[in-house]
Amino acid sequence: MNYRKTALGCALAIGAPYGAQAADAVVVAEPEPIGYVRVCDTYGAGFYYLPGTETCLRVGGYIRYEIGVGDLFGADRDDDGRGDTYFKRARAALKIDARSETELGTLRRYMHINFQHDIDSDGGHEAMEIESAIIELGGLRIGVNDSLFITFVNYAGYVSKDDVIGYGPFATPQIAYTYKNENGFTAAVSLETGYDPFVVDSYMPHVVAGLSYAQSWGAVALVAAYDSVSEEWSGKLRLDATFSDTVSAFAMAGLKSDDSAPYSQFYGIWGGRWAVWGGATIKASDKASVNFQLSYDEDENFAAVANVAYQVVPDLMVTPEIGFYDNFAVDGADMIGGFVRMEASF
Repeated sequence: MNYRKTALGCALAIGAPYGAQAADAVVVAEPEPIGYVRVCDTYGAGFYYLPGTETCLRVGGYIRYEIGVGDLFGADRDDDGRGDTYFKRARAALKIDARSETELGTLRRYMHINFQHDIDSDGGHEAMEIESAIIELGGLRIGVNDSLFITFVNYAGYVSKDDVIGYGPFATPQIAYTYKNENGFTAAVSLETGYDPFVVDSYMPHVVAGLSYAQSWGAVALVAAYDSVSEEWSGKLRLDATFSDTVSAFAMAGLKSDDSAPYSQFYGIWGGRWAVWGGATIKASDKASVNFQLSYDEDENFAAVANVAYQVVPDLMVTPEIGFYDNFAVDGADMIGGFVRMEASF
């Protein structure tokens, strides 16, 4: 028998009651109060204060799945740009918005990153893209964001395929300033870098400027841009009208200095010298909205797109869409396609 083990066992047995009494006598410290997250309602819903700071943060995004089919929306495109098989895309978007107040105004840090997987006749293709990464202080904005040429006039309509007739470029490095007053007037200017093949190649940047006026009836906005690479200019005028709580519409016209084919310059990417867009949104019920858009340019490109955006449950939207395209100057150029988007936001 191991003497040490026997002696230790006896000592533990004898001392057990006293050990329990000693444990009962230990004073446990009071738990510290739980630091609950404080809601920040200064900048809208979803913001909360970062613990120990006066910075408000909102984390959001969406999970999206899209299926396209037909000439206009499908994959496996031929030399004429036609698609005859399914195209599918899964996207996870992450948006982070941090804001705080300073003596120079609101300091905002915002990013929008897309992670996506495209599936077509060639297989799967994975990609990550920075849609937006900006710093804002007061009215000053620096970073990568969609061009002021399209954001200032609020893109086009509320259909997914709103750029069959292109209305301008998207993400580009920029330095921009926006001024707003209480009467509804807004003025903005942006110095932009562009992207291939219109990346700025000298000390002269692309320049965009806009003016707008908004009231309860709607809004009117004018934006103009100069492409320092092609040395061409473009402009757009947009009118929005709110007829009732259920019906709204828009009309937009674009004009550029050259009359060449689409994508001959960075901003006016439609065909010919001019183009027009128009559409409407009709709220059919608390859960469903009907949207349609028509567009046409001087090169006789025509597009019509319509959809129904249906909210299945809160934060889950399903949008079936159909589109038609034709170039009236070319025989057999017409295309049609179908599309459905399922998007769950958070």
